Amino acid sequence: MPLRFELSKCTGCRLCELACSGSHNGAFNPTKARLKIIHEYTDDGIVIKANRCIFCKKCEEACPVGAISNNGRWMIVDHEKCIGCGTCVKTCPTHVIYLNEKKKSIICDLCGGEPKCVQWCPKGVISLKEKVTS
Repeated sequence: MPLRFELSKCTGCRLCELACSGSHNGAFNPTKARLKIIHEYTDDGIVIKANRCIFCKKCEEACPVGAISNNGRWMIVDHEKCIGCGTCVKTCPTHVIYLNEKKKSIICDLCGGEPKCVQWCPKGVISLKEKVTS
């Protein structure tokens, strides 16, 4: 169930990042969001991009201790197994995995199937795909 973005409707308000970090961390801190909205200024104007987990499973394959898995809907990190090596962070092609203050991997878990980024986007830019493809 990866996230889908209709970026032509995105205003770049980054409320999705605030909703994500607020719901998971109890603080509105975009650096702690599990998705990233990027503004690039070009000769043609502002270009907005959205980096999010694309469920490529490269982090799962790279984890040396098997701490990352996929339940068929979203990625899961077993913090008991995670050794904080950062291999998943380096492997992530969209750069949305990070290590928290306890050196445990943080990855989008789609808020247990009800993503706050989807709920709080004022323009309806973000939606869910129904299922993860292999």
